[in-house]
Amino acid sequence: MFRERLVFRAMAIPMSQFKKRILIVDDDNEILDSMQLALGSRGYDVLLAHDGNQGLARLERDAPDLVILDVVMPRRNGFNVLKCLNLMSTLNPRVIMVTGNEDPRHREFAVANGVDAYVQKPFDVDSVLELVDGLLSDE
Repeated sequence: MFRERLVFRAMAIPMSQFKKRILIVDDDNEILDSMQLALGSRGYDVLLAHDGNQGLARLERDAPDLVILDVVMPRRNGFNVLKCLNLMSTLNPRVIMVTGNEDPRHREFAVANGVDAYVQKPFDVDSVLELVDGLLSDE
């Protein structure tokens, strides 16, 4: 009986009350800290990874709703993480790729591989917050 009530109560919670989960994969601690603070203050559940391998592990374990993914990182770059993410049939997070590289081929590759947005570093935190809000409100 108690279990049935617990299940009923869990089902009665509106989906809007569940926190959206965001994974930030970047080797720059300043970006990780500032984005964690900014996104956390908006009510998002923020997860961090310091390189591509950690990012893949967190993707598999935590199934985020959105990923903010740096391109140039140690151990595995963002493009490799993106390729692996596209092979994970159970995951379909929104992806914002960030980079300091201005090569237009990188943007083309990212967009061709399903990135929702491509942001040039250095970026304005408020602009990225608006982008995140917009991408997650579409769900």
